[in-house]
Amino acid sequence: MKRSDCAATLLAALAAPRVLRAADIPVLHLAAPANDTATSALYALHAGLYTKAGLDVDLKAMNSGAAVSAAVAGGAVDVGLSSLITLIAAHGRGLPFTLIAPSGIISSDVPFTGFLVRKDAPIASGRDLNGKTVASPGLRDLNAIASMAWIDANGGDAQTVRFVELSQPASIAALDEGRIDGMILGTPTLTEALATGKFRVLADAFSAVSKRFEHIAWFTTNDFAAKNRDALVRFARVMHDAAVYCNTHPADTAPLVAEFDKVDVAVVQRMVRVPFAPYLDPRMIQPLVDVAYKYKVVDRDFDAAELISPLALKPPR
Repeated sequence: MKRSDCAATLLAALAAPRVLRAADIPVLHLAAPANDTATSALYALHAGLYTKAGLDVDLKAMNSGAAVSAAVAGGAVDVGLSSLITLIAAHGRGLPFTLIAPSGIISSDVPFTGFLVRKDAPIASGRDLNGKTVASPGLRDLNAIASMAWIDANGGDAQTVRFVELSQPASIAALDEGRIDGMILGTPTLTEALATGKFRVLADAFSAVSKRFEHIAWFTTNDFAAKNRDALVRFARVMHDAAVYCNTHPADTAPLVAEFDKVDVAVVQRMVRVPFAPYLDPRMIQPLVDVAYKYKVVDRDFDAAELISPLALKPPR
């Protein structure tokens, strides 16, 4: 090639718009339990919000928040979604997790969860659960702790109750067969169980923790946060924007949830949907820290602000 041709080629390359290589785009591998609390991330992927923010994001479904936490701790994924009780317990053990963005809110006026019993069971209060068997996905998870708090607050003694570890789908069969006496369920499993006509909601057990609190959040390790500050700041902004949208457009996200959760879209359209927090607010997390301490999930009470990364989006003053 002549020198003049080389120069022309170089000038043309410099004048052309630069195409960003995949290696130049921060990549985030996410994992979340397959339920409605992942909806804000599902919407962000569907609407291209991550791409607009200059991020390459993928999302994997997992069976539980505990599985997600293990994946984040082991480096299999970068950012995970898990129950705050799980993350509070991890913090109490000194594990280096930090919260990056909010997800769902439990609120007494949005009944997407409930403590379920058989329709014909002679159970009307916490006292009636004394000596009974209650199921939960984990023996010291949010459902178990909230069940204990509600039983104690309503005339019962949680120390007399036998807690067994069962997945939510398995607990429905166990309740129907009389092998357990109750459990907390969330949507879509709650919606499907109530549709059988065999069960009823005894109580909003989470109200014994607080009438309104953040119960689940996106998190990563301190090490990953230190090495990926810019990407996580962008991620936090996207999750804020997605939360705001999801709170006002539940119909638009129903097909996304149905596909991710592997349930019929009609079930999602019928069920009460999870509301989302726009910011991580330590005041909305503190009730969980306090109840975790009360029921010996952690051995000290602490300020919920300890859990939140400096990279998390701050609410306006």
